[in-house]
Amino acid sequence: MTSAAVMASAAVTLSMVIAPVAIADPAVHADPAAAGEFAITSEVPTLAELDAQIRLLVASPAPDDVKAAQLEGGVRAVVVPKMIYRVGFFRPPKGSSVVTGPETHEPDRHTAVINASRQGAPTVQVVAEWRRIDGRWKLASKSLCNGIKTIGLPIPCNFE
Repeated sequence: MTSAAVMASAAVTLSMVIAPVAIADPAVHADPAAAGEFAITSEVPTLAELDAQIRLLVASPAPDDVKAAQLEGGVRAVVVPKMIYRVGFFRPPKGSSVVTGPETHEPDRHTAVINASRQGAPTVQVVAEWRRIDGRWKLASKSLCNGIKTIGLPIPCNFE
């Protein structure tokens, strides 16, 4: 391999390593692993807020208590996002996720679609529900159960 080819190959590899990763809304959630500061408290959650929450759950190494605060099932349900994070299904560099519409909204219930993809597999779409509990929007346990079934994870759905 010529030195020009080696340099070109190195440049491509470096650009892949340092390429920016899109975040739903940096102002909403610049550091997903920040100590328990993340909470969706708006009357109607935005797609950017829901997307940031899902990224916090499945694409960040946030501590268990931070993840538990985002889940209707609390600490009992943390096993699901922890496993998805460890396997790396839906986080860079080989996967991604984004929350999109259509959305529905009621005072204490909101739905949207989680689109999750990983290299070499079709995009998985899960209609997800969030519940407003003590003024915070949390991912509903039934949505975690739907995700477990859709992905085929060996986790019992016993945190509802």
